[in-house]
Amino acid sequence: MFIGKRSGVPTSRQISSTKDQGSQVHARNFKSSLTICKTLSLPAPVFHKDGGLSRHSASFIKAANTEANGANGTFAGADVLGDDASGIGSLVAASGILEQSDEDVDQSQRVAAAAATGPTKVTAEVRKKAWALRSVLKVFVTKVDPNYGMPWQMCPQRSSTGSAFVIDNERRWILTNAHVVTNGTAVYVRRPGLAKKFKADILAEAKVCDLALLTVPDPGFWDPELRAVEFEEVPELQSPIAVVGYPVGGDSLSITKGIVSRLALVRYSAAARLLGIQIDAAINPGNSGGPAFSDLDQGKVAGVAFSKNVSSTTDNIGYIIPLQVVRHFLDEYEALGKHRGVPSGGFQVQEMENPAQRAYLQVPEHRSGVVVVKVDPLSAAAAVLKENDVVMEVAGEPVADDGTIVFRDDERIDYTHLIHSKHVGDKLALKILRGGQELEVHYELALKDHLVPMLHGVDCIPSFFIVGGLVFMPLTQPFLEMVFGGGGKRSRRGDIPVPVLAAFNAFKTKKGQQVVILVQILAHEINRGYKYSVVPCETFNGKPLSNLRHLARLVDSCPDRYLNFGLEGGRLITLDKEEAVTYGPQILAVNAIASDRSDDLRQPPGPGEHDGDLDEGPAPPAASPHSHVA
Repeated sequence: MFIGKRSGVPTSRQISSTKDQGSQVHARNFKSSLTICKTLSLPAPVFHKDGGLSRHSASFIKAANTEANGANGTFAGADVLGDDASGIGSLVAASGILEQSDEDVDQSQRVAAAAATGPTKVTAEVRKKAWALRSVLKVFVTKVDPNYGMPWQMCPQRSSTGSAFVIDNERRWILTNAHVVTNGTAVYVRRPGLAKKFKADILAEAKVCDLALLTVPDPGFWDPELRAVEFEEVPELQSPIAVVGYPVGGDSLSITKGIVSRLALVRYSAAARLLGIQIDAAINPGNSGGPAFSDLDQGKVAGVAFSKNVSSTTDNIGYIIPLQVVRHFLDEYEALGKHRGVPSGGFQVQEMENPAQRAYLQVPEHRSGVVVVKVDPLSAAAAVLKENDVVMEVAGEPVADDGTIVFRDDERIDYTHLIHSKHVGDKLALKILRGGQELEVHYELALKDHLVPMLHGVDCIPSFFIVGGLVFMPLTQPFLEMVFGGGGKRSRRGDIPVPVLAAFNAFKTKKGQQVVILVQILAHEINRGYKYSVVPCETFNGKPLSNLRHLARLVDSCPDRYLNFGLEGGRLITLDKEEAVTYGPQILAVNAIASDRSDDLRQPPGPGEHDGDLDEGPAPPAASPHSHVA
């Protein structure tokens, strides 16, 4: 067989050899195939001794041509290769590149035509369809995260990348995920095909719904060809999706395709489950913040890529943020310059599918709903709802016994979607059944004041107090994620003590209330024999604790000789006050800790904070295992 040079120019020996085989047609075929390979940037073709094109080379040329010009494998509608791959006698090019003919035409004219017209048409079509891709940006972030495990210091600086896209040219808005830019000290974006990175500013960050809004101050970034894409409503199931972004594995733009698999409420953050679209297109680290196109040619976006299921038992489960959630975020930013979050209904419920329970609660046969099992005492719902009320309708939508409502024709989602779609301060209407009587109640929605704060920078910051080597902190979700992991392969969430987990099902009974925990003990002779860690601290010298600030005040003002810390389960730690005061600075110095308390405890109490006694009632009972927070 003969192998042509990669330059695509045949040697005279190769042409003579094919002529010696007695076929000038094969010689022309050889030159034509070399021309196509050069045009499509393919390796040189391989010929058999009889002058016929090898099946492998023919298939390679056909596949490359198909990718460049569509699934029909044509140049401008003309067939490239017939079923007979042993030669290229069926090779044609309607656009003037190649033409099948028995006449002896000037081969140089065909080569010139191929070089002049073929690539230009292909490139023009690609550019015409790829305008939306130019709005997809790569995000470069340098960040310093807080260290909730050792709150007296920060985590080491690190760098990460993500994706973003332009949604408004006039206002110069760029959308991405909050987790892409959170805790960022420097944020830069880069357009496709450019080497220069432009500095970006964060306009708004909504950790609850994992969205962030950026802008680039440099006018040079906003090229006229940089057009904004548009969102559309939630697509139907099995609609095609193209996820575009900059995932790991390369530096250039990546496109993965799939379909819409399902609609469901998805865990966006520790604080909220919101409407999400499940897709089977690949979403990998770096894709976060990029668009998921429902129509790439028209620049229509179905959602923002933000997460995937990483369980070892699942495959191809990714999630994108739909228009409803994006609109909620942008509406709040336009009105207030920030995103406050999503409101809470202020009650917990359980399903009502048991016939005996329905009869006990006097639910008519034609009605359905869910049973209220707990009401947040600090919410407006506490004034109108009671335990064992049956919530039959939310915002005018009937609620089924399993807690779902109709979303679209044959689709149902959890009723909390109606509540989370509203804004803080909106009125919520509920139709309930109480003692067999139907009632309609209304109240104003507000953010939930979590007993265990959920999000750094939203409802908590790293805070600590150290006395005699005992390190105390308020219980927070970021602390548990830092110490026990966030649910990945290295997660130790099964090691979290049960009393700590129980706090997540409880409501606050008073403003400013916290769960104080003993995190660790910095070893010293004065605390020898104590080996407790991550255990709630309930009292100090017999006095119930309200929060960490309260504990610090009680210790500072203690007139007694001994400091007694009452832990969960009746356990007790006792320190000599004089020894704690004397050796405290030494313990801090050995562990390179600058202060015995965080800066927030040095400041006067803010709104909603207390450093004195709280008139606490009994802790609310634990929620039913089948209940969930609205």
